[in-house]
Amino acid sequence: MNFKELWNFKYKAPILGVEIGDINGNDQQEIIAYTKLGTVLILSLEGELLSESEVAEKSSIWCAKIADLNNDGENVIILGGLDGILRVFKSSDSYSLKPLWAHQFGASIGGILSDDITNNGIQEIIAYSLDKSIRVLNQNDGNLVWGQVFEDGIADAMIWEQNKDRENKEVVACGNDGTLRIFNGKSGELMWHKRFSNKMRCVARLNSAKGPIISCGGDDKLLHLIDKNTREEIKYLEFEDYLWKSLSFPNSQHDKILASTYSFAYFDESIHIEKIEFSSKVICIGNNLEILWEIEGKNVEYLNAFEKNGKSFALIGATTGEILMIDTNTGEVLLENKKNSCINMVQVLPNEKLIVSCDDDGQISVNVIED
Repeated sequence: MNFKELWNFKYKAPILGVEIGDINGNDQQEIIAYTKLGTVLILSLEGELLSESEVAEKSSIWCAKIADLNNDGENVIILGGLDGILRVFKSSDSYSLKPLWAHQFGASIGGILSDDITNNGIQEIIAYSLDKSIRVLNQNDGNLVWGQVFEDGIADAMIWEQNKDRENKEVVACGNDGTLRIFNGKSGELMWHKRFSNKMRCVARLNSAKGPIISCGGDDKLLHLIDKNTREEIKYLEFEDYLWKSLSFPNSQHDKILASTYSFAYFDESIHIEKIEFSSKVICIGNNLEILWEIEGKNVEYLNAFEKNGKSFALIGATTGEILMIDTNTGEVLLENKKNSCINMVQVLPNEKLIVSCDDDGQISVNVIED
């Protein structure tokens, strides 16, 4: 098994992220790339640049989502960035972007989710920001459905759907004020919160042998495991560095968590980044709340996971330019590829065995997984 590069596209500014989807209903997948200059690039899977649009007037776009909000089979593109404006676009057949509406936050937007959170049959947009707010927005016009305010910026959020009660959903979010909060999806009512000693940066779900677990971690260098039903912290795991990213997988079971810690050792410009021995790591936690495996010395910028032929794999993009594909059962690194700069995002098309990455050098790379 190895990576084979199919093509590489070079842009004049760092590519901060990529999303993949059929954006104009032509039954073809396109790559949506967003940049530090506030531009949006649309490329074919063969590497052809289909369009370039200036969206945010030289202000970084931090996050994007492709979603069918109306359940009508037509996707829209949702963008959020440094200028605090959440923008929604529809793509034409010629890949020009038509703005539908915009919603102004007070500071940079950190993340975007979409879900039928109010159980009205259509999806809402859930976005959170450094302006301390998390907001649920009407997908037709961007009007506020409900919002809540933290004491500091919000770092991460997820939708919690009960296994036996899919109608009553909750929003679980954590913030720089050190709190973990649970909100009623319909009304936005604060149902519960817990305060920790430092910033919380990531949150994930785990269906454990002991019942449903919320995990969260951040600058206290602890991964907290909290019983969702009793709200009691039943365990924590201690690390040398900040908890930075986490996700639950596989999507059908949520019985494992991938988490990564982060080191700022590369801020020391007297040491070349290639010579730094990072103490940060990637870990996998099983449903027994124990660490199944860990990979040391990797400073992770992006975590992803996917399933193929009944097996589960992890993808990581590292500060030092590595892209790793990992067997999530064993922790074995199956494939490794090295780029020249920090990897900002890694996406996958499992059926086509395609890995799409982007980096600080302004490159978008597409690799195929060869057996």
